[in-house]
Amino acid sequence: MPLVVKKLFMHVGLCFLVFAFLLSACGPAATPIATVSATDAPTATPSPTATATPVPTQTSLPTFTPEPAWYQALDPALGVLKYHYAQVTNPKGRIYISLEDAIASSSNFGTLPKYPDIYVAYTTNKTIGNNTYYLTNDGWMKGADLQLVNPSTFSGVQITRQVTFRFGWVLANTKSVNAAGAELNVYHRYQVVHEVPGAAQKPGYIAIGADEWLPDSAVALVNPAVPAEAGPNTCGFIYTNLNTQTLSVYDNKCNLVFATLISSGKNSWTFEGTFYIQNKLPADLLQAPAESTSRYYLEAVPYIMYYSGNFGFHAAYWHDGFGATASHGCINLAPADAKWLYDWAGLGERVIISAGK
Repeated sequence: MPLVVKKLFMHVGLCFLVFAFLLSACGPAATPIATVSATDAPTATPSPTATATPVPTQTSLPTFTPEPAWYQALDPALGVLKYHYAQVTNPKGRIYISLEDAIASSSNFGTLPKYPDIYVAYTTNKTIGNNTYYLTNDGWMKGADLQLVNPSTFSGVQITRQVTFRFGWVLANTKSVNAAGAELNVYHRYQVVHEVPGAAQKPGYIAIGADEWLPDSAVALVNPAVPAEAGPNTCGFIYTNLNTQTLSVYDNKCNLVFATLISSGKNSWTFEGTFYIQNKLPADLLQAPAESTSRYYLEAVPYIMYYSGNFGFHAAYWHDGFGATASHGCINLAPADAKWLYDWAGLGERVIISAGK
């Protein structure tokens, strides 16, 4: 081999060795394989389970305060009355001295006033054959002359903590709407709702939730603030708002403790002013005074508290129209509400009756 070619091959081989060395120096180092016996093999550590981080819900408007946190319903036992009641539907209905007289339709009977509104109280009844007879406060009457009535089971609420929002009751079955006017939820008569403070405004409606409104006319609201008519430093009173047909009770610390719906007098027959409880009776007969243009006869009206002459608070067992005017001047309450108020108020308790406008 010529000397020049031999030197060339020597230079090429040397360059190849240098290139191979450089490649081994820049590449990843080889990991030695460890030999582990069965007895000292490490225990595998499980990978930690990832915990999802909750994404906070964005709240654009205030939401309802949970109802039990600010009010509670009255004990239904307060609405249990001593008597049962019936409306006299036969103007010629008779009252017999004894059950035997009623069965025999004897001439030993009396009659009631010929008024359009006559209600009697009874404690017991007897069914003889196909006829039922009722023992009223005045004597026995035939069931055919009567229409039994079921007193309202509605009741107001006791306030368990002080609130700043207005609250009240739905007066008639209705549907709420959103800002666009689309119907949302059904609300029933006497259902408790409260206004959401700081919500957007919708003329003619009150906000009861985030983007949820009820018509003003469908709700009777109570303002928990001490009414201006009470005057400064006046605590412990019954407040009646004739405009909203609501009643509120404030204790001797000016805290609102109870609220409900009422029925005051039709045709402005309930007078405004400040009064005081003058007399309390567990039950009384109410009938129209001789000078009155009204005509009614209501036996054993429960829980009467007179505050001015013949005007007073009492239970109304003959209707379920609370939240609207209905009386001859007195302030009608559902039976449970009347009992609660009767137990709370003492003689001399302050009564404020306001136009509320």
